[in-house]
Amino acid sequence: LARAEAMLFKFGSGSGTDLSSLRSTREKLSGGGRPSGPLSFLAVYDAVAGVVKSGGKTRRAAKMNTLRDNHPDIEEFINAKRKEELKAWALIEQGYDPSFNGEAYGTVRFQNENLSVRASDAFMEAAVQGQDWWTKRVTDGKPCEKKNASSLLTAIAEGTHLCGDP
Repeated sequence: LARAEAMLFKFGSGSGTDLSSLRSTREKLSGGGRPSGPLSFLAVYDAVAGVVKSGGKTRRAAKMNTLRDNHPDIEEFINAKRKEELKAWALIEQGYDPSFNGEAYGTVRFQNENLSVRASDAFMEAAVQGQDWWTKRVTDGKPCEKKNASSLLTAIAEGTHLCGDP
């Protein structure tokens, strides 16, 4: 995938990846270990997009990553870019170059991609009604963790306000 995306970026195009089929960090591997989860793949895709300038120009590659609202790692996905944005701000306060291609943003993760939550109608209805929302394991679809749908939607809105994602 990284190779194919690098070629697309090189010629000025973009790509998108839905990470929802990747097993959650909350699930177990058959050998007893824990999966790395979708955020570890985000870091790889971000690095590829950062290395290959889109079409040889100064703008960055166009990369979109999505995750379903019921994925067990949804909270980490929602907060990933917000945490990195705050790190960039801290670097800027210390005097690092704040420009788009400067040192501050060049040293934090997830700056070469856009993150979006795939919010279903059921999720939005649960958020409006203040209901609980269950995440589901990727491997078998069984319930994993109970979340508050309104709190998740608020976190999405706060992240979008802070840095444009998710």
